[in-house]
Amino acid sequence: MAFNNKLLLGAVPLVAAPALYFTYLTYLNRTLSRKVSCLTTPYLQDATLPVPPSVKTKSTPDILVHHEKAQKSIPSANLKQCPRSEVQTRFLRHTMSMFAKSAAAWSIWFLLKDPKDRCTFDKSYIRALDFAPGDRVCGVYVVDSRDKSRVVLRLDAPASYKGPAVEGLLVAEIREEGAEMVFVNHTVLWRRNGEGKPNVLESAMGRWVHGVMVRKLVESGVGRVVEEVGGKKGV
Repeated sequence: MAFNNKLLLGAVPLVAAPALYFTYLTYLNRTLSRKVSCLTTPYLQDATLPVPPSVKTKSTPDILVHHEKAQKSIPSANLKQCPRSEVQTRFLRHTMSMFAKSAAAWSIWFLLKDPKDRCTFDKSYIRALDFAPGDRVCGVYVVDSRDKSRVVLRLDAPASYKGPAVEGLLVAEIREEGAEMVFVNHTVLWRRNGEGKPNVLESAMGRWVHGVMVRKLVESGVGRVVEEVGGKKGV
C-alpha cells in the first residue's frame, strides 16, 4: 500500500497542473476582459480589411472565415503626440516579442527547419525590426503593407516550414477617435471547406484560449507604449 500511495502522490502534480493552469487562464480572462474587449465571429467585422477576393465578408459553404477583434482605448494625451508610426512600431515590437515566447510560437518554431527562419523569433531581431513591407517576424508572418492606421501581416510560411498550411492576416490598427487612441488587433483566418485542418478560431476552446492570449498581448503592448513614450506606468 505504501508503494501505491507514493504513486498516487507522485501523480498529483500531473493531474493538478492542467486544472491549475485552466484556473489561472480563467482568472486572467476575467481580469483582462474588463480592460480589452475581444469578439470572434464567423464573418468579417470590418469589411475594409484587405482579404483576398475569394474570401467573402462571412463564411460560405465553400470558404470558412473567422475574425477575432481585440480592442483597447486610451486617452490620446497619454502618448504625448508621439508620431503614429512610432507608436505602431513600438507596439508591434513588444507584442511580437511577447508572442515569440508563447506555446503557440514554440510550436511554429519547431516546425521551421532553417536557422534563418528560426532567428526571426529572437528578441534582439524583433526589437530591431521597423516592420516595413517585406519584414518577416516569428517565422510565418510577413509585413504586407503599412499606412498611417494599419500594419498588415500576412501568414506566409517559408520553404522550411513543415506544418499544416494556414491562411490568414494579422492586422495591428491604431486610430484616433476624438480624444482617444484606439488599439485594435485583428486576426482573420480562413480555409476552403473540407480542406486542411480546422484553425484555432474554429472551436469554442480554441477561440477562448486565443482570446486570452491576445487580450494579454494588447494590454501589455499598450501599457509598454504608454510607459515608453508617455512616461506613465499603467493605463
